[in-house]
Amino acid sequence: MPCGSARGWLMRIGVDAVPFEYEHTGIVRYLKSVLDEMVSLDPTTEYLLYTSAPITPPLREGNWQVRVVPRTVFSRPIVWAQHELPRALEQDRVDVFWAQLTNLPLRLRYECFRVLTVHDLVHYVRPGSMRFSAWLRTRLMLGLEARAADAVIAVSQATADLGLRYLGIAKDHLHVVYEGASDAFRPVPRDQARAAVGHEFGLPARYVLCVGTIEPRKDHLTLLRAIESSPGFPLLVLVGGEGWRCRHIVAQIRRLQESGRVRYLGRVDDEWLPSLYSAAALSVYPSLYEGFGLPVLEAMSCGCPVLCSHSSSLPEVGGDAAFYFRAGDREDLTHKLRELLGDDQRLLAMSTAGMARARTFSFRRAAEEILDIVKQGSARRR
Repeated sequence: MPCGSARGWLMRIGVDAVPFEYEHTGIVRYLKSVLDEMVSLDPTTEYLLYTSAPITPPLREGNWQVRVVPRTVFSRPIVWAQHELPRALEQDRVDVFWAQLTNLPLRLRYECFRVLTVHDLVHYVRPGSMRFSAWLRTRLMLGLEARAADAVIAVSQATADLGLRYLGIAKDHLHVVYEGASDAFRPVPRDQARAAVGHEFGLPARYVLCVGTIEPRKDHLTLLRAIESSPGFPLLVLVGGEGWRCRHIVAQIRRLQESGRVRYLGRVDDEWLPSLYSAAALSVYPSLYEGFGLPVLEAMSCGCPVLCSHSSSLPEVGGDAAFYFRAGDREDLTHKLRELLGDDQRLLAMSTAGMARARTFSFRRAAEEILDIVKQGSARRR
């Protein structure tokens, strides 16, 4: 019997907060946004954030606390999740444990409701786009964890379909809960946004924007080739940190930057993204595979028209508000860029449609749905 009943059924949710040990990842933004909303929606629930090292999570005040469970000297993260973490969950008598990635304990010393969020299955569909160590760890653990979980949350239907195909998840354990965009992503008046990014980054009044980590899966090379083949296109502005196997991509960026066709800003503070989106003529997202595709939603939330690849989950996010090209097809991308950039009325219509589309997604709704899943699951455990 979980100790929730002994506490007068004050529910205690354990949260895998290990992603907060690593800055600037999409999972961190997801976890922060959902947790903020969960704490706001249900302030009586206790949230214990489990990490292997001290952290200061960027969360609003509420009924949460960090629970540091140190790794032993020779313990790897994958061992920590299966050895040290279960002991702490037993000691704290959590009613629910919510995990990301490969941090779900396969065995516990007592019963609690285990929830796993699956953000993507890139290690199955694009294995060459990730480090071997990450690929091996995920291939070894994710299927075992997904089958051990009492509930699996997929961030898109495309991800859910792949989960059924590759992970052997029981269909009645699988839930699709879409992500949202932070409230910070809202339109900035065009003149104000242009002045801000012009002053801060030296950008012209008209440019095309691409936001995403510089790595092969994001397929910047196809976009760079499209820009290079069309001298009349506006400046391409790239935003995102350098990722894995990016040396060749960065070399191409620098070559085009010297010619004045491209500006690479690197990673920028999130506070600048709404202005960068709002001032852009168009946002392009050429990714070959995404579990959700948050930059598409963030761009639409700011009123920026979106052109993205017709790949994986991206059509679920963009719907009829975005425009699509064949993934990896430079000629099709070039044609679509030329078509859109030559039609200001269409771009304006896409901006309006994108903002309406973006309002159908929210982290508040995601938090409500996750809380409903965990409350129903923990109630069945009583």
